[in-house]
Amino acid sequence: MRKIIGSLVITILFITSCQQKENIDNKIPQDLEGKKEFLKKKKLELFKLENEITKLENEIDSLDPGLRKHTKVTAQKVELSDFNKYSEIQGVVLADEVTKVTTEIPGRVLNIYVKNGDKVRRGQLLAKIDVETIKKQLEEMEKSYELAKDVFERQSRLWKKNIGSEIQYLTAKNNKERLEKGIESLKLQLNKSNIYAPSSGIIDRKQIEEGELASPGFPLMQILNTATMKIVADVPENYLSAVHKNDPVEVKFPSLNMEAKGKITLIGSTINPTNRTFSIEVKFKNHKNLLKANQLAIVMLTEAHVPSAIVISDDLIQYEINGKPYVMVAIQDNGKIKAKKKYIVKGDEYDGKTLIT
Repeated sequence: MRKIIGSLVITILFITSCQQKENIDNKIPQDLEGKKEFLKKKKLELFKLENEITKLENEIDSLDPGLRKHTKVTAQKVELSDFNKYSEIQGVVLADEVTKVTTEIPGRVLNIYVKNGDKVRRGQLLAKIDVETIKKQLEEMEKSYELAKDVFERQSRLWKKNIGSEIQYLTAKNNKERLEKGIESLKLQLNKSNIYAPSSGIIDRKQIEEGELASPGFPLMQILNTATMKIVADVPENYLSAVHKNDPVEVKFPSLNMEAKGKITLIGSTINPTNRTFSIEVKFKNHKNLLKANQLAIVMLTEAHVPSAIVISDDLIQYEINGKPYVMVAIQDNGKIKAKKKYIVKGDEYDGKTLIT
């Protein structure tokens, strides 16, 4: 009985010492160098375990092929293709040509012949300004001119006969010429009572109504040429070396679920100190006039382009416990197709696709 008890005590002491040793071995060190050595040790243990598991699986499979259950899978053929990575920059759509319509003479607006949204052609009559006051000024000036002309002619005849002073002759001549120029100026203003379209396009932002007063320099309306549109976008400063004039870009219009191609036609010369961006413009044709001014657009700037590359879907990539990526590839083995694990090196990722380097 004493022998049995002694054996049990020795066994318990041995187990306890092993557990204590195991606890000591698994205790994470507190210092940096200790942590590095501990991590290195655990990785080595993991590597050995994975190799042992793989070896056992292969031995079991060879001894009893029917034991492993096969799962039906599909294979995807990988072909070389171009890999593109984009940076999406938000911008706004604007008409490439915006023309302000103004009047050169002040006056009350008598008629407006267009409304917002109307298509107009260059030279088309848009509005008419009341010039009744100018007409009355012209009538009074023409009467004054007739008198000044008569006085000048009389003074000229007397001057030729050496009658009268030179100053009287020059005063009459100057008065006649001044009224002639005044009449010419008023007639020119009368011709400006009609306001014509300076360019072709669509009427937008009509800011005056019939009966209101119009003043020179104050825009009555504007004309948008929407045949060609442009996108203005602010690009972060770190893309400055990657953006060049005439670079082709793709543009997305989320509200229309549409894409278009264009070229960078302008790069800003200054950096905005507030947000550290510079502006770019992209021009393109407005086919079917679907695009509207101030519409949201996304400019796709090419961040990376790799031609003839291996590109696979992110869903096909799996990871080891230590984070190492791999894919399963189909291989021929004695006339049978088998799946084999293949480790890969990942490159850039974009839109659910990964570049394999």
